[in-house]
Amino acid sequence: MRKNILNNIWYVLLKTWIYEKRVILIIVLQAIIGIVVPLAGATLPALVVNGISNDMCYSIILKIAIVLGLLLICNITMTYISSIYETYLLNNKMGFLSELFRKKMEVDYAYIESPEGQIKYENALMSVVNDNTGISGMISLIGPIMGNLLGLIANIFILSKFNWSIVIVLIVTAVIHLFIAAKIRLKQNALREPVSESTKKINYLFNYVTDATSIREIKIFSMQAWLQNIIDHIIQMRIGIADKSANYNFYLSLSDGFMLVIRDAFAYFVIIHAIFINQIEVWEFILYFGLIACVSSYFTELSNNIASLGQKNMEIITYREFVERECSDTGIELDKNEEIKIELKDVSFKFDEDGPYILKNINLTLCNNEKIALVGKNGAGKSTLVKIICGLYKPTKGKVLINGIDLEEIKLSNYQKLLATAFQDTYILPMSIAENIAFREATSNVEEIKRCLKMAGLDGEFLDETKPLTKMLFPDGIVPSGGQEQKIILARVAFKLIYGNAQLLILDEPTAAMDAISEKNFYEKYISLAKNKSCILISHRLKSTSFCDSIIVMENGKIIEKGTHESLMNEDTHYKSMYQIQSSYYQ
Repeated sequence: MRKNILNNIWYVLLKTWIYEKRVILIIVLQAIIGIVVPLAGATLPALVVNGISNDMCYSIILKIAIVLGLLLICNITMTYISSIYETYLLNNKMGFLSELFRKKMEVDYAYIESPEGQIKYENALMSVVNDNTGISGMISLIGPIMGNLLGLIANIFILSKFNWSIVIVLIVTAVIHLFIAAKIRLKQNALREPVSESTKKINYLFNYVTDATSIREIKIFSMQAWLQNIIDHIIQMRIGIADKSANYNFYLSLSDGFMLVIRDAFAYFVIIHAIFINQIEVWEFILYFGLIACVSSYFTELSNNIASLGQKNMEIITYREFVERECSDTGIELDKNEEIKIELKDVSFKFDEDGPYILKNINLTLCNNEKIALVGKNGAGKSTLVKIICGLYKPTKGKVLINGIDLEEIKLSNYQKLLATAFQDTYILPMSIAENIAFREATSNVEEIKRCLKMAGLDGEFLDETKPLTKMLFPDGIVPSGGQEQKIILARVAFKLIYGNAQLLILDEPTAAMDAISEKNFYEKYISLAKNKSCILISHRLKSTSFCDSIIVMENGKIIEKGTHESLMNEDTHYKSMYQIQSSYYQ
């Protein structure tokens, strides 16, 4: 999707009208001031000289008073705009940010997780948060550009009454400069990707060296000098790109200066000649002299603003590419009380078209009430398989059937309401414990939330559902340990499983911070909660999943073994070998 500049300007203005109408008013005022101030500045000296030369009559005094009044109003207005503009711009920015965040929550998970999706999102975010780029940058240019255009029309109209040749030379030199500026901006645009890549690396390293956990590792492994060399190298690359861009700006300024000399020299020659042959009076000379200076200034500002607008336009395109990405959530709605059967038929998956397959020809059936365990080494594809079952990834090949219906034909949000999942990564919201468990239902399910907290093994102050988590936003908040965070997530899962009518429990190693015995007891407890529902467990500790109805052994993205714990232990299997090795550590 590549929208032209006018289309993107209209898009930004329409959105701004929704988010903060006062910004539109400021744009209009900027355009008016852009016309009035230069024209008044050129007219005032001419009126004064005219009054001195031809007696200061009432009409001239009135005109001078009107011009001074206009300048005073414009100055007061500009002062007012400068005092409130940032506030209104921030309000508008929040609207665009909200749209971006909503879209991120709607877009396909696989795309958000992909390198392309992450870069697109980061670029879209930068197009909003920075005042001088993207959306805010374009908004800051619209008013001045309108003022430049309308001011040019007004000044050229006045000059055309005096001499058309001046107008022609002014327009020709401006067009030549705009052509040169367009060529230079194309070269600058070619630097966008290297800038984006180097900025991404710098941001990543900055976040790494400022994170408390990272600082611990940096100190212990004496990484300071090594990291400093890497950072210096990337910064030098970024400076090199900036130097190239600065050189392009120099060539642009050189072009502007050269064209300025040509048009001003010609215009001044014509005006000076006119006064020598008594074609115009002194005050008219001053007026036209001022108007030519205004036109030159308008052309310079307009060419620079349009060139800058081209850069902002590219950033708006980046923003729109993300927020306008198609992500419909339509399809067949499943009965929330209906038992579900999941079938994977010849499912294969890879992240990139040219990349390796993470899963290969997976065939698996999960019936209602069935409890299965996925086991295998790291990188075997267990978590990826779970994400496909959850609808977070779409199979590259094959199908996922839910009660015989292709998952792609089912409304995904409706299907995911039937899932109670806990993944390896835990994310705690800086809100109350109750809100972390039940979200919008926090205030109406207090007793249920407390039951789920106890079920997850939490006690003490963690049973106070009103207690906020983290001290970042709440001084009286509590900071959970890694194990406590996992238990909060598990309480969230229990709430959805028991009170949210979820039909499938998925636990993807959410108990990594627990010891082996606690994990086994925990899994058994949660399995009992899901006794009438389906369940998928992933764990590296095979004793924790030995009670499941079926155990699926995975390796290199394939299912290599399947059976009950007893049947797999009665044969010479890969599962038996892993189980015996692990058991020896606990004897």
